[in-house]
Amino acid sequence: DNSHQAFMNELLDKNFDVAKNWCTTGVGVMPNDVAMRDYLRDNDWTYPIVARSGTDVRDMKAEIEEVYAIRDMILALEDPLACVEAMACADIKIVSLTITEFGYRVPLNASDFKLIERGLNGELDGEVPLDDDAPKPSTFGIICAAAAVRFDRGLRPFTLMSCDNLPHNGDVCKARMTSAAEELVCAGLCSVSLDAFVVWLQNEVRYPSTMVDRITPATSWDDIATMPDKYGFEDQWPVMCE
Repeated sequence: DNSHQAFMNELLDKNFDVAKNWCTTGVGVMPNDVAMRDYLRDNDWTYPIVARSGTDVRDMKAEIEEVYAIRDMILALEDPLACVEAMACADIKIVSLTITEFGYRVPLNASDFKLIERGLNGELDGEVPLDDDAPKPSTFGIICAAAAVRFDRGLRPFTLMSCDNLPHNGDVCKARMTSAAEELVCAGLCSVSLDAFVVWLQNEVRYPSTMVDRITPATSWDDIATMPDKYGFEDQWPVMCE
């Protein structure tokens, strides 16, 4: 609730460096995520939320809140192994998804299969990179590979939480992971632990359903250009909402 959010923001303000140890690490899989990573990095991993209210767009009131929750952002197209290791870390409790409905229909590719197989065989140590000409891993390829590493290391799975605006999005997410497991079998992965891993994905990983209560429109150039006059500060990528 709002009081809890206010307390957390105050805690982050007072003890920012320590709080950064348990915040959010972002993972991007799309080419346009490079711009977002660069913006956040140049902005010390913070960004403003501008919550507007009123009926006249020319005279709307705004409540501005600075978000400190992000500590880093890794790009799969630059370092997929780093993405896998980040999610495979035992400290990670939740992997959340915001990938749109289309993202759940993207099939696994050759790089995904290689990552998952190396994860199951305990070979994802970062010393052997992926082939440069191989396709970039997909979202669920990276997630399955990270889950495979945790399975191989005897760690508890993370909770996989869909935040996409889909009915029963937890069930959708579980169905995609289950179908990914079937793709592993069809691809002929030779790991001796594959069958046990598939059962682990189905029975041990949790897939809660969530309700998205605020749809955030894309930030427009007009939003960015009018920030100084309307709200008294500049920012290159404010999150605008109502």
